[in-house]
Amino acid sequence: MGEISMTEATQELPKLLANLLPGEEVAIVQDGQRVATIRKEDAATPACEAGSAKGKILYMADDFDAPLDDFAEYME
Repeated sequence: MGEISMTEATQELPKLLANLLPGEEVAIVQDGQRVATIRKEDAATPACEAGSAKGKILYMADDFDAPLDDFAEYME
């Protein structure tokens, strides 16, 4: 984690943000004390949508929904 003064951070914030890598942090320091931390977030992953895997399953057994023999004793 790097450190940068409050004055420098104020003057060069866009440049500072552009140079950060995802997950990288920079501490903002004022009068020798850390007052804030800037962290670049990882790229957001798109949200899952219902039906987005439609057509991806190529084969499903005819007895897919049939009870498993291993669980017969629990189903009595």
